[in-house]
Amino acid sequence: MKNFLISASVDVILILLSYFLFQKIISGPTRHKLYKKFFSSFAKFVIYIFIISILLTGITALILYRTSYIAYINIISPALVSVLVGFLMSTVPTRGEGDNEDKMSI
Repeated sequence: MKNFLISASVDVILILLSYFLFQKIISGPTRHKLYKKFFSSFAKFVIYIFIISILLTGITALILYRTSYIAYINIISPALVSVLVGFLMSTVPTRGEGDNEDKMSI
């Protein structure tokens, strides 16, 4: 149980770090375009996350199996998926389409 809590805490930290990192690196309009292009509906969003997570976990498992580090699959794979989730979170728009920055200063 202790190892699970440590792993879960590290994953939450990785999600937040990658969220803020991608939010700073990628400009707002670019993130909004990415969101509109790939994740315009919730169904697409869930399906893409599922497929990308499976691919990422499968590729990680293959690499770790080839390098004899398969024992670390339960640590490395969730960490990589956490970075993916942080990236996807950063692409979700934080303001509505009709919001202006001038009106937001109130």
